[in-house]
Amino acid sequence: MVRGEVKAIDSRIEDRIDHLITALRSIGDSKATITKLARMKRDTIDRLQKMIEYYRQKRAAMQEELRRPTLYLTAEQKRTAIAKFDERIEKRIAQILALQKSLPAEKDYDRYKATGSNWYGTTYEMNEDHAQNQRLTVHTNQQRDEVVAGLRASMARIDQQNKTLRAQNAPADEIAKNEALIAERRKQLAVALSPAETATHKVGSKEANDLDKALKIAIEELKREFYTLLALHCAAPASRLRQLRTRWTRCRESQDKAAMKGSQACAENMTLATTALAISAACSALHA
Repeated sequence: MVRGEVKAIDSRIEDRIDHLITALRSIGDSKATITKLARMKRDTIDRLQKMIEYYRQKRAAMQEELRRPTLYLTAEQKRTAIAKFDERIEKRIAQILALQKSLPAEKDYDRYKATGSNWYGTTYEMNEDHAQNQRLTVHTNQQRDEVVAGLRASMARIDQQNKTLRAQNAPADEIAKNEALIAERRKQLAVALSPAETATHKVGSKEANDLDKALKIAIEELKREFYTLLALHCAAPASRLRQLRTRWTRCRESQDKAAMKGSQACAENMTLATTALAISAACSALHA
């Protein structure tokens, strides 16, 4: 029951994010919106980066679990969780790059344009196309620098992980997987630095305002879905905790009988109960 709910909510969250990214990457600022959409895209990229950091922390914790087990999970379950975090991290990076490439590139507009002539000669005024492009490319350049810095930091972090793995004589496949990830980051870096720009449809101020409102509503809905997902994730350990406490109590009451029969099973149950309690406390902290 809980597992099915978790999958359904997770699928809804991913669908919503996909639709948001698709909508944002297809549109761009007009002279009427100035830089509103560019700022919306940067805000969305910032949220995606925070999600990556969350996944990275959870992945690191699960990797530590493989080395120093404390949770009631098999090694295979832990590896499956790590693979899922890896998948989501790569998906978020792809979404960030898609949004970044939809920000406008610098164009070679003349700073001034001729408007006519008078007794003194040709008259000029500021070229609004040049001014608008300059306003937008400030966001483009800043965002590109942030994405590039993030990718390079990721490469350095993975390279450091490999150095640690080699020092620990870790399995070759773990090192090879990280090498492949570094190669993928290099490709992503090339995409981030390339001058190519995704074609966008320029929208007016009303359409941009409507989209901004819809985006804010969608983000609030995503937050609620995410908190619901956390609650469901926490429900399973809490239920397990209640079961284990009962077994622990019964086991402790029977430990005086028949030369400590089942003492090993009792010790295991006490360990599991402590683990479940730790998980429950961690989940409570997430909701605080």
